[in-house]
Amino acid sequence: MKRREFLGGTGMLIATASVPSVSPDDEMAVKQAVKDVYSIFSVSLDKQKYRSLLTEDYLLLENGELLDIEGDIALMPAPESGYKRTDAFDFRLVQVHGGTAYAVYFLKSEITDKKVGTRNREWLESAILRRAGKGWRMALLHSTRIVKPGA
Repeated sequence: MKRREFLGGTGMLIATASVPSVSPDDEMAVKQAVKDVYSIFSVSLDKQKYRSLLTEDYLLLENGELLDIEGDIALMPAPESGYKRTDAFDFRLVQVHGGTAYAVYFLKSEITDKKVGTRNREWLESAILRRAGKGWRMALLHSTRIVKPGA
């Protein structure tokens, strides 16, 4: 075996061994926590319930802005706006390291309201969550809108 092959193989073995495995239960719980945040924000429109899904130091990074909990909650649609949203998640990665998890996913949404009508949107997002009892609370959400040519 050549030295280069040995070093490459050793490096791969070390890299693979250092990546923690994610239990299926943790992975599903993290995915569900992300979905719950969106559901409460856009379907039930319950500000108190939404707040309970976020950490006290929660941050939203979206559209070049940095928002805290209050700034994010201020964006919540009013019930009388006729706001409806259907979300589809394509999770690409979920990692859990002790009491912290992160998820990377694509999000496609169909959004309808009285003012604008219906529109489709897509984002690439990453979220950091912290374990809270038996569940997870979102600590950071970074959202990058995907705009396709001609859209």
